Amino acid sequence: MSRLARQAVVLSIARMANFGLMLLSPVILVRILPVAQFGQYREFLVYTSLLIVYAAFNINDSLLYFIPSHSASSWRVVRQTTVLVARTSCAIVALVVVLDLLFKGALIGHFLIPTALYALLFVNLDFWEWYWLANHRPAPVFIYTAGRLIARMLVVIIAATFSHDVTVIVWSLIALEGARLVGSAIAWKVSAVPNEPPAAPGLWREQLRYCLPWGVAMVIGTTTRNLGNIAIVKWLGAVSLAYYTIGLYGEPIIVTVRNSISTVLLPEMVRKNATGSGDRLEIWGRATVYNCIVLFPIAVLLVRFAEPVIAATFGNAYRPAAPVLQVYGLVVVRECFDLTLPLRAANRTTPLVYSTLIGLVVGAAALAVFVPRIGIVGGVSALAVSSTSEAIFLGILVARMSGVSAAKLAPWRTIATVAAAAILAGVATWSRIWNAVPGFLGVICASLVYAALFGLLLKLFRVRELQFLVDRARSILGKSN
Repeated sequence: MSRLARQAVVLSIARMANFGLMLLSPVILVRILPVAQFGQYREFLVYTSLLIVYAAFNINDSLLYFIPSHSASSWRVVRQTTVLVARTSCAIVALVVVLDLLFKGALIGHFLIPTALYALLFVNLDFWEWYWLANHRPAPVFIYTAGRLIARMLVVIIAATFSHDVTVIVWSLIALEGARLVGSAIAWKVSAVPNEPPAAPGLWREQLRYCLPWGVAMVIGTTTRNLGNIAIVKWLGAVSLAYYTIGLYGEPIIVTVRNSISTVLLPEMVRKNATGSGDRLEIWGRATVYNCIVLFPIAVLLVRFAEPVIAATFGNAYRPAAPVLQVYGLVVVRECFDLTLPLRAANRTTPLVYSTLIGLVVGAAALAVFVPRIGIVGGVSALAVSSTSEAIFLGILVARMSGVSAAKLAPWRTIATVAAAAILAGVATWSRIWNAVPGFLGVICASLVYAALFGLLLKLFRVRELQFLVDRARSILGKSN
């Protein structure tokens, strides 16, 4: 487990660094573009983020399963995956273009052509991250993703600074992704092993059987998560979308922490399943505790300091986004539990379709109720309700699959202890003493005190996972020095 923990920590640190880069771009953009222009830029990103998920269909993610199970033919698996992505992306993008034209721009509108081009360029020949993770190589993932983020950030900021025009920014991004596609093709040709053994018979059918339900689940899940963005921009306009997206800028925290642990654990859980050794559910339970140790304090601090964080980071013009960020703390707590992982490790991805459908239906109903009454806060409230309903359904499925009761599904006592420590430590942040510290410095000081109290409480409560994380971090830092 130490090797896995080391990879998870390295990958988490790498993705946290990438998160910092992602956060830096809007911080700069909101000071260059007016709120309305920034809202239009975010509208383009809403459409592209959805179409990218539809076009990619989560096919590259299957490399985390098929490279460990077909390690002798890994590049053949990569080639097959790339062909699947190319065919799927072209078909889905073409379908979206036709539907938007039939509905006279009701789906995407004036961003249709750039959105379609950007999605096609973005998803094709983009297998590297999953290939390296499946082969236990998190370091190249950091270099690749960080380099890509830095390039996008520079292109957006330079285009915005010199043009103040969303159209110029959009087409600059398209040109960048075109250059990345060419570079990826060259790197693939140089790196691929030419004389690998043939892949196992029936691999196409096996991969399609794996990808189809998981891809449908991801499409529905991403649609559910973006329903709020779509509802806000269609009902309330681009300015409200600007506030809403700023309020949700804590979302990459989930990607950097929870998904880092999940992507490292999935190949190992698959290997344990193939050899019949170890307890996969126990590994998942410990990973859940690690998520809680990191994310519970973040949720508490978001609720407490949402307004000063928003004002200091994005400016006073974006203070209306603070309530969105506070409610998003509930979503952060829910996302500590990656209940898709045990199902994916067992190659039982079909139930994920049903769970995401539940989330979609519940989310759409909640949006219809909340947004007309409480505006942008209703969008994130609907997200919290839909994601929680989805988690409950998945929890029941995983418990049945594993043959355990709900009480034994996860280490609930340890999770409750971590939650209690997070809440108790949060009491100190509500003291009036922090109001006497000027500006954002008060938030920093309060957060440092909170972290110290939280760690002390975990130690007093004898949460062994904390010491495990500390030991692994020391080991990695010691080796890096």
